[in-house]
Amino acid sequence: MTRKYILPLIALIGLIFALLIVIEGMRKPPIPKIEFPPPIPPYKHFVAGSGTIEAASREISIGVPFNEIVTDIFVHVGDDVEKDTPLFKLNTSSLISQLNQAKKDWEVKLVNYQDQKKQLTLYEDLNDKRAVSQDAFNQRFYAAELAFKQLEEAKAAVQIIETNIYRSTIRAPLCGSILQLNVRLGESVEINPFDNIAPILFGSTHPLHIRVEIDEEDAWRVKKNAKGIAYVRGNRSLSTPLKFLYIEPYMIPKASLTGDNQERVDTRVLQIIYEIERKDLPIYAGQVMDVYIKALPSDEKF
Repeated sequence: MTRKYILPLIALIGLIFALLIVIEGMRKPPIPKIEFPPPIPPYKHFVAGSGTIEAASREISIGVPFNEIVTDIFVHVGDDVEKDTPLFKLNTSSLISQLNQAKKDWEVKLVNYQDQKKQLTLYEDLNDKRAVSQDAFNQRFYAAELAFKQLEEAKAAVQIIETNIYRSTIRAPLCGSILQLNVRLGESVEINPFDNIAPILFGSTHPLHIRVEIDEEDAWRVKKNAKGIAYVRGNRSLSTPLKFLYIEPYMIPKASLTGDNQERVDTRVLQIIYEIERKDLPIYAGQVMDVYIKALPSDEKF
């Protein structure tokens, strides 16, 4: 009798367990709270785009005049420097040796010129010009001229080396900040057009600019002097108004893609440059912000 009810009871328990699993699976999972909600558009009609913060001067890749080893570095990352402030120095041992040799060569040429000039003066001071032939006088005259040219050439060689010694100390091209320092003492810096890593990345960061990319299908909606607001990604409470500067009148291929399935990889973008009010915001050159620009309605007719 007991065996008669055991199997149906087990089946009933299994059925109830299966129903509980199904019911539990049909429950909608709770909607997680958005920790970093997106910003609320500040305008009724707007276009949105990503904006990259950049130095007002654009980022400057500091170069070098010749290949050499770095012997001194005078700045640190984040330093604000004035125009012509020394940034780093290249080894000048070879140039100093060349300069010493060039100066000695100049001294020899100077003695030779003085000798030739003295002899020409003797010819010119003769009371009777018939004492020497015209051919001899011409030879002496052109010998003095050649000595003078050689002296000038030696002087120019000295000046070239002195200029290279001056250029071996790399200086700030304008007032700005050290954004990156990619060189170390003892490293060799080279003139390499295929190397994208500059010894120093430099730029004027007072003020900052922001380069906003607007997709080509929305570009017609943006007018000159359009207002804009930029939001820090991850915290919509951090925002700042933008001051319109100019529109670059040439569209370029879109460089940064979001990965959206509907996003076109062949989209071109219009770049609009704004001045950004930094104030006390924790924003930096190279940072990407969400930008909303006041624009014409999407159904505007012309």
